[in-house]
Amino acid sequence: MPRRSSRKPHPFELVMDELAGEQAIGNLQEHLNGCLAGYQRDSTYAAAVYFALEALWGIAHDVGVRAKSGKLDPDQLDADWIISPKTSLPVPWIWIRSLATAWERYKTDGAPLGRAFGLEGGGQGRSPTINKLTKMLNERAIARWIWSRVQEARAAGEEIRIEDVMQDAAERFDKSDVTIRRAWQRFGQLERLRTQD
Repeated sequence: MPRRSSRKPHPFELVMDELAGEQAIGNLQEHLNGCLAGYQRDSTYAAAVYFALEALWGIAHDVGVRAKSGKLDPDQLDADWIISPKTSLPVPWIWIRSLATAWERYKTDGAPLGRAFGLEGGGQGRSPTINKLTKMLNERAIARWIWSRVQEARAAGEEIRIEDVMQDAAERFDKSDVTIRRAWQRFGQLERLRTQD
């Protein structure tokens, strides 16, 4: 069962929710593609486990959004689990294998869970791997948000500058201009290419 946290949502969570609201259902395929792209950018054991957990979170989030919007068959719904616990959902093999490997490592090595899953820091003074990967996901989501706003404006025939949208992003995500510019520099080109298809 989900537990509530007092922390503010990460930018990638906000962007996923906004896209879900605009499309009336969760943008699951985009999230799964983002997890795979994140892993391809940092193809370490820890990244595989982290993005596997993110992919599963995305699948569960999508089910919740679809249930709230009435997009699911009422016979599938379950009061405790959102949908029946016996419902099968497609999960890409990479994520299943990553989590299974991490779990096996935890059971055989006897290391703490965070270390077995590769998500804790790699030594004294090093920040946890999870922080680096969350930062990457956040930057990708910020770039996606910026480019989606530019595309919306252009589709409406409005003139818009990316600089203006970056200022909006800084306010929207409560991040510094430096953070927003770094996100756009790292992932803006990928977003442009992604939407050319």
